[in-house]
Amino acid sequence: MILKQYLFYLILLVMLMEGNQISAQEQAGGKDYALKADFLYRFVDYVYWENYSKEQTFKIAVLENSPITSSLLKATKNKKIDIKQYKNMREIPTCHILFIPYNCSIPIETILSNFSGRPILIVTEQNGDGKKGAHMNFVMMDNKLKFEVNLKAINKTGIGISSFLLQHAIIVQ
Repeated sequence: MILKQYLFYLILLVMLMEGNQISAQEQAGGKDYALKADFLYRFVDYVYWENYSKEQTFKIAVLENSPITSSLLKATKNKKIDIKQYKNMREIPTCHILFIPYNCSIPIETILSNFSGRPILIVTEQNGDGKKGAHMNFVMMDNKLKFEVNLKAINKTGIGISSFLLQHAIIVQ
């Protein structure tokens, strides 16, 4: 377990250092999807779902169009992870992670209300969504990709997050 934590920390450090190489356009929009896909993929090992075992296929849903879908498919190639993009939130079946892109046409409050109490990790990339109740939210700080965690919102879902991952998060309430 210590080796696993060390490797995660090393990979996280390398990924954060790569944040300085993001193009000016991506920095302005905060849309480095390959890096975000890597983060999501790594979160799987540090987030715990009540009714999930490693033998099951892990499911990631992306609401509406987002470049993260292709990045996720590349990052999880040959892994037991199912990634699908959905046009409408009513189409989304049971999944483990729901990614909401910054340009989603559905208000975050509506999405959170629809998935309330379900063990689905809701990850966003819009400034302020962490404080509004998204479980995790990607943000750019000092030209680096970081993530916020809303513990109050997560505690209502039956999802657990390792203390190791929380050490690297920005905690919001």
